[in-house]
Amino acid sequence: MYIREYNDELVVPSEVYERYDLSKIAFFDIETTGFNKVNDVIMLVSLGYYTEEKKFYTKQYYAEYIEDEECIMEEFKKDIDGFDYWCSYNGIAFDEPYVKKKMEMHKIEFKAPSNHIDLYRLIKPYYTQFGLHRCNLKTIEKYLGIKRRDQIDGGLSAQLYKQYLYTNNDDIRDTIMLHNYEDVLNLPILFNLIYKIDTDPSIIKEPGITENQLRYIKSLIHKNDIKLKTDLKNISKKAASRAIDTILKGNLDAENIDFIIKDTY
Repeated sequence: MYIREYNDELVVPSEVYERYDLSKIAFFDIETTGFNKVNDVIMLVSLGYYTEEKKFYTKQYYAEYIEDEECIMEEFKKDIDGFDYWCSYNGIAFDEPYVKKKMEMHKIEFKAPSNHIDLYRLIKPYYTQFGLHRCNLKTIEKYLGIKRRDQIDGGLSAQLYKQYLYTNNDDIRDTIMLHNYEDVLNLPILFNLIYKIDTDPSIIKEPGITENQLRYIKSLIHKNDIKLKTDLKNISKKAASRAIDTILKGNLDAENIDFIIKDTY
């Protein structure tokens, strides 16, 4: 396992820092070799948080070998212990369940922070009002004027990692690590947009599920004996439409329907 650490001057306006108590949040992101939580591997985890000196400290855990995954999980568990809040971008649907599954597979006792702040879910219902056509992380960063040095995405990271395992090339490793480092480094800055959403009365949330949709989706779930974990009363109108369409097309897998709903927030 290869570890890299940073201490950055990462300044956000005091009203944002204090309103969201950023000093108590662990910011994190993972890179994986694929979407299968059992057969694929976490190759990299980045964890960031504000120190008492208000520096933003980032620690990265990189798997030089696939077998390093267990060590990464153990170190990550130790370092995130004590935080009540962790923060990600689309981590409720992807990063959190992936981490929990890997902890379980490696028989590591893991108590996750009790509150997950998923910035994707907080921004998703509003992003079109900012003139944006997508809600991925790089689009939001660009809107906020954040300039990145890295030029890759998560999909390319997986391809590069396969090359790294054959070559042990440090340049490939550094390219992957830079991408994940900037993913975490920029998360606190996104709270500037959350602050705007929370304080600007002209910004209105996307409409929620209608009564007709709620009745219909409940009848479909009952008829097909589908056990969802999602609280349907709190989903958006768009998410309800996608869930109904999925069930009507014969896809009755509860986990998949839950994922579709979460991905549409």
